[in-house]
Amino acid sequence: MFLDIIIVAMIAVFVLLRLRSELGRKTGNEPSPPAANRQAHSAGRTIDGYAEPADAPQDDTNVIDLEENPELRHAYADMRRADNSFDPREFLEGAQAAYRMTLEAFWVGDKTILGNLLDKSVLGQFETAIDTREENELTLDNRLLDISGAEVIKAEIINKVAELTVHFTSEIVAVTRDKEGTVIEGDASDAVETNDKWTFARTLRSADPSWTLVATRAG
Repeated sequence: MFLDIIIVAMIAVFVLLRLRSELGRKTGNEPSPPAANRQAHSAGRTIDGYAEPADAPQDDTNVIDLEENPELRHAYADMRRADNSFDPREFLEGAQAAYRMTLEAFWVGDKTILGNLLDKSVLGQFETAIDTREENELTLDNRLLDISGAEVIKAEIINKVAELTVHFTSEIVAVTRDKEGTVIEGDASDAVETNDKWTFARTLRSADPSWTLVATRAG
């Protein structure tokens, strides 16, 4: 009986030691930490509903430090120091959305949407092209099939205004029709690769988070 008690005690100690050795060990199957909410908070950043102190360091490792182009990396760092809400990834996502919206609004002649996206000087050029098209009773039957590439190629701060130039590569079906609906230019069954370099601007620390298209050029 006494021997049985000793054996049971030894087994218990063995199990306890194994259990302690496993506690805290990562198996590789644990759920990932929840993603941080990058929305600004009056006392600092807000992460998963919890306010972070305003002077807490921000983790820019995956956003800025890994940027291969040193000029872009330095410009991004300057923009982040001037406005900690700046995020290159979020900017590029928004730029692609703006690219699509601008093209589609121009193709259908929607000046209201264009007015919300473009700088006045650029808006004037787009409106002139739309007016000329309407005077000639032409319509565009264009479709943006895909944005195959979007890359920031230049970034700078000019008088507290951040300017970023994006090189877009896209696949577009471009067709022009006359008032009778006859195709006079383009091919509805053939997509064309298009290269555009668009520059977006925003006043840093502005309460308005929107970027405005201030320059466009092809190629």
